[in-house]
Amino acid sequence: MTLRHSNFNSPVEIGTRVALILVSLDQPLCLDDLVILDYALLYSKEFGGPDNLHPALPNHIAEIAHRREVMPKSLSFLSKRGLMQMIVDDTGYYYSANESTTDFVSCLRSPYYKKSWVRLNWISENREKVLSTKILELKSLL
Repeated sequence: MTLRHSNFNSPVEIGTRVALILVSLDQPLCLDDLVILDYALLYSKEFGGPDNLHPALPNHIAEIAHRREVMPKSLSFLSKRGLMQMIVDDTGYYYSANESTTDFVSCLRSPYYKKSWVRLNWISENREKVLSTKILELKSLL
């Protein structure tokens, strides 16, 4: 029996991008916002930002459903390693960066992560625009 494992949009890859998002935005975020912000990080041009980090393949918007499915595993991956903090209040579950998250992302030095920071800076400056630009279309896929 052959086991197939894909690193593309795996819990580790998505979790690493979530860590970047949490550090960059420096505020608690809910699961749905993290899904949309991760999508916006990869396809920032669709939100009026810099060129996409990933190539825009046909029907790539369908990645939202997969990302929403895998994101809880990614959050669990980060949480078990102390790389984020979970906050529970009357309005729901939220996730935020902690000191370990910052230490972790500061070690990421590849060209991919350097390009990610350019997009994250843009997202940070345009957070409300990003979350509202395609929110109805994207949330319908969640």
